[in-house]
Order: sequence, then structure tokens, then C-alpha cells
Amino acid sequence: MLTEFSRPEQSRCVLPGQTSPLDYFFEMLAALRTADERTTFLLRAHIGNQSLFLSGVFPERIRFRAESKGFPNLKYYQEVGRMNYRVASDHRLAQKYELAPIFYTLYAHFEPARRALNDLSERIFSLGDNDRFAHTLLRPSERPN
Repeated sequence: MLTEFSRPEQSRCVLPGQTSPLDYFFEMLAALRTADERTTFLLRAHIGNQSLFLSGVFPERIRFRAESKGFPNLKYYQEVGRMNYRVASDHRLAQKYELAPIFYTLYAHFEPARRALNDLSERIFSLGDNDRFAHTLLRPSERPN
């Protein structure tokens, strides 16, 4: 999942037969009303994945936007993600492709998964704060003495 969302073009929700991506949850949730079975499954999985990614990797951005601009808070992202993983886990296609246990686990353990991503993102994005960790990322020839 992280590799999918590390490239912006891969993280966008483009529905079959559509040229414009759905960039916001309200657009994706609205699309569920008229989506066919396959598209419904894809939307549910995408909403769960995007909720986990955004709340796991960018929690401070979500907090800032919620406090300063009235945008949805972390609890919203968590509940939207959990609910969509839960519904996806019950979907016929999740059963067919043996994804139901994965989606159910993400539903049941969304918050611990989010916190693990929080920890990972803090370690990666705070390289200057922890020189020992930064040195492990450099090739031996680039490491300071």
C-alpha cells in the first residue's frame, strides 16, 4: 500500500470509464450510489487505503487543517477508513480474491496500523533530528567520519 501511495498518480482514484480522478472522500462516497459491484469494491478499498495512508503518514497536516480550517479531523479519517475496510471485507470480490481477512484485519486494527505508520513517518521525515538514523540510510562512502 505505501508504495502505491508514494506516487501521486497511483494514489488517485480513477474509476473505470472516467477521465477525471476523484480526489476527495465526498466524491468517492457519492460515486458509491451509482457504482456497479466491482467499482463499489474498488472504491471501498481505495477509501480505506487512502484514509490509512493520510492519517498514518500526515497526521499533523490533518490536525492543522482540522483546527485552522474546519476540515475533518483524525477521528473522521479513522472512522471512514475502518467502515470502508469493514464493508470491503464482506464484499463478494474480497471473498473471491481472498482479501477478506486482510480488509477485516485492517478494520479491526486500524488505529494500531495508523500509529505504526505515524512512527514510521516520524522516523523518515525527521532525519535531521536523529543523525544516527540518517547515517544508516547513506552509503558507507557518504557517511561522515
